This record gives sequence, C-alpha cells and structure tokens, in this order.
Amino acid sequence: MKQISKEKTGELMVLGETLMYSLFPIIVAHTTKIMPPILFAGLSTLMASITLFFYILYKKDLKSLKDKDTIKYTLGITLFIIIIPSILIFTGSSKTSGINTTILLQSEILFTFIIFGLFTAEKITLKKLIGALIVMTGTLFIIYNGSLEINTGDLLIIAGTFFYPIGHIFAKKALKISSTSTILFIRSFLGGIVLICISLLFENQDSSLTKIAIYWPLILFNGIFIYHLSKVLWYEGIKRLDISKAIPIGVGGYPAFSLLFAIVFLKEIPTIYQLIGLGTIVIGIFILIRKSKVVEPVGVE
Repeated sequence: MKQISKEKTGELMVLGETLMYSLFPIIVAHTTKIMPPILFAGLSTLMASITLFFYILYKKDLKSLKDKDTIKYTLGITLFIIIIPSILIFTGSSKTSGINTTILLQSEILFTFIIFGLFTAEKITLKKLIGALIVMTGTLFIIYNGSLEINTGDLLIIAGTFFYPIGHIFAKKALKISSTSTILFIRSFLGGIVLICISLLFENQDSSLTKIAIYWPLILFNGIFIYHLSKVLWYEGIKRLDISKAIPIGVGGYPAFSLLFAIVFLKEIPTIYQLIGLGTIVIGIFILIRKSKVVEPVGVE
C-alpha cells in the first residue's frame, strides 16, 4: 500500500506540473518571434534562480550548495536540460508555429525510452517500444504537414528534446543526495548566465532593452511559474516515479491544453496533419502509460 501511495503522489505532482507547463509552448512561440529567443530563455531561467535563492535562504539550506556531488550532477542537468535544449528549442520555435512547438516537444518520449533503455536499469518492454514507435509516427505527420519541405525550426525542436532524457539521468542521481530547490537554483543560475552570454555574443540585440521593458510580465511568468513552481512539482514527482512513466504523463498530457491555448491566444488553427499527428501521439502515450499488472521499480541507478 505504501508503494502505491508513493506512486499516486508522484503521478499527481507530475499532472500538476503538466497543467502549468501547457502554457510554455504558447509563451515561447509568441515571445521568440518578437525578441531574441536565447535572450528570452536566459532571462526567464535567471529569473527562476532569483526566486529559488530566496526560498533556499528561507529553508536555511545554503550549505547544500557546497556539496561537490550535487554540483557535479547539477552541471550535467544544466548542460542537458537548460543550455543545449533551450538554444535549440527556443530558436526552433521562432521558425515554426506554436502548434508544431507544442506537439513536437512530445519527441522527448521517444528519446527517453531509447536512452533509458540503453543506459539505465529501467527496462524497455515490448509495450513501451510499440507506444514509442506510434509516438514517432505521429511526430512524422507533424513534420510532413502536407508538404515534403522540411522546416528547420521543427528539426531544431526535435533535436532539443533529445538531450532532456540525458539530463533526467543526472537529475535522478542528484535528487538522491540533494533537495529539489538546491538543484533547481544551481541549474537556473548557471544556465541563465550562460544563455544570456551566448545571446549577447551571437544574437542581434537591436531594441532588446525596449522589448524586455514591454514583455517583462511574460519573462516573469515564464521564470517563476514555468521554470520554478512547475519544475518543483516535476522533480518531486520523479522522486516517486520511473522516468519512463513520468515522461509520458508529463510530456504527453499537456498537448490538448496547449493546443487550446494556441487556438485562443495565437489564433492558430490546426491542420488535418497536425490533428492526425496529435491523435496518433495520444494513442501512443495511452499505450505507454496503461497500467501494468507488475509495478515497475522506483528509481534509477
């Protein structure tokens, strides 16, 4: 009973994160078309680190920031969850639609099962493999979208999701020795600084200060709610769940909400190929998260 309760708590936390995170593709799709995408990613990430620092002060947990193993694992998280994916996904989103951004982020599911099956103790069953292949089929519908012309932005988003599972391996290890808030602070602080430096070096900064002054509420919202509160729920959730179960619930749960937000806020109407792709992905996710008779072990070596 204790194991079931722990698993259910993890599922609820991941679902809570999903509801918040469903706004992420919409905010990214809107802001990256009007201001430098990597700059927006860096400012949002750094904003999250500020609120996290005050939370760590309140919890009197500053000593954990000196732990060498925590820093070592969190550097891996920062590189593979913040820096590389943000550069690829935010840049890609500026070159494609909000709906495509929403749906193509599901590619993380496929890469999760491949990477975790090869490099961790979690097993890839036939059911998981079939589900992942169906998700990939849906992704191909989105990329095609009625034309054989490949959108560079779509490919960048897919490439960005490849690195998330690698970062989650480091996250599982870090969570065994450190608190969620400490991990999030280190990754947000370092990642935010690196992204801002990259933006200043390589992106056109014309009118950037003016745009920051106009769109600071979105930077604030993305930093505090998407990069801070939702990620606290995520990390607390994966403490209690296998990554291969958490990813389909989290990444797979928000497309319907994001799709609705894209229609309402971005005025984007999904094409038939996008709808077929989304439907196919949902079927694949259902197969992946359908309850098995045997409870999977919690945790990764």
